[in-house]
Amino acid sequence: MYLLIIASLTLALFSIILAVNTQMFAQGDVWTATASMLPTVQKWTPGWDNFREPLDFIHSNITWSVSPASRTLAVTFRLVGARPNKLYQVGVHIMDCSRVPATYSQFPFGGGAGRCTPIIRQGVTDTVAAVEFGVVTTDVHGNGSFSIIVGPIPSGRYDLEFHARNGAECNLASGRGSDPSHCNADFQSPGPTFGTQTTITIS
Repeated sequence: MYLLIIASLTLALFSIILAVNTQMFAQGDVWTATASMLPTVQKWTPGWDNFREPLDFIHSNITWSVSPASRTLAVTFRLVGARPNKLYQVGVHIMDCSRVPATYSQFPFGGGAGRCTPIIRQGVTDTVAAVEFGVVTTDVHGNGSFSIIVGPIPSGRYDLEFHARNGAECNLASGRGSDPSHCNADFQSPGPTFGTQTTITIS
């Protein structure tokens, strides 16, 4: 009987530790999460450019985790109930930055190396640098996902927002050229306002 009680207490303690490590904590307008192998799940919110794009916000999310040993960021972008048969280019905006190198690990910054660009969205001004990771292609039901491992990433603190754009080709080479409307953000995370950040620390 004592062994059963000890086992139950151990399981309860493990559940509490797991919940604490995967939970995000709101601190002002910045969302932070402990960088670890445990995944963090974030919900999408509308915008910051388009606010009427269809999406099942309850079941759509971003799941990310950091591997301290390899200094890599693993991300899965998941859309459920979005517009069917559509491309959504996904990546991150590095926020509150002053200067950036040419690349964020294996992916280039949209404007190349140099100063971050100030932009205004939802009445908020912030300096940003965008990195595009890939594309979510939705099926006839509007469902799709894209997974990527980014790294190794230089050590440091990164305040960022995840984005899903209104199409593809933004800041990327293609046969058609860049359509400005494709750069609009249909979905952001954490949101709901531009400039609300996720902080990822690479040790």
